[in-house]
Amino acid sequence: MHPEQKIPAKVKPRLRGHFHQGMFFIALGALIPLALNCGTGPKLFAVLVYGVCALTMLGISTIYHRVTWNPEQRLLWKKLDHCGIYLMIAGTFTPVAVLGLNEESALKLLLTIWGVAFLGIVQSIFFVNVPKYISSMLYLIAGYLILPYISELSHNIGMANSVLIIVGGVVYSLGAISYALKRPKFRPEIFGYHEFFHLLINAGAIIHFIVVQSLVNSK
Repeated sequence: MHPEQKIPAKVKPRLRGHFHQGMFFIALGALIPLALNCGTGPKLFAVLVYGVCALTMLGISTIYHRVTWNPEQRLLWKKLDHCGIYLMIAGTFTPVAVLGLNEESALKLLLTIWGVAFLGIVQSIFFVNVPKYISSMLYLIAGYLILPYISELSHNIGMANSVLIIVGGVVYSLGAISYALKRPKFRPEIFGYHEFFHLLINAGAIIHFIVVQSLVNSK
């Protein structure tokens, strides 16, 4: 190969990053009035944590996937992107725990999920290139830490909201499985498995937002 010859850059699907970009602005428009409806105190703090984490994940994902980076920059943004996923998981748990559980259970769940998120962020920084199936499994483990609290949540926030929490988790799980298996392919030059994964993440986030909004309005 001639010294000046460059390997062509990998072409991204045309829709790569667009769905999280759109979701960022949708989330921003939904989270601002939600926060304004919280008054002050723990409810507002929990919703602000949730909002900042959700917007951070969506914003980082948008920048990472929409821009064509050089290898060093791409690695940095990949690490940030994976860290953002753990922030999103822990951030979503926060208002559910604060508004849906008794004080002892809420503290236990928050310490657990934020501890796991911290470990996940450390893994994302130092071991970001683990196989997709391993990172997907770690996301699932973090997300399903809510299961031991479903009974208490059902009692405190109603069966409908508890079912929505589970449904949102299932949708996220389908996204993680799609990401791990790199399926379905669809049309990779336009819309591939990663775009499908992002759509499922958006759908799960919307379902869980409905729960958080219900909790804010009922407390």
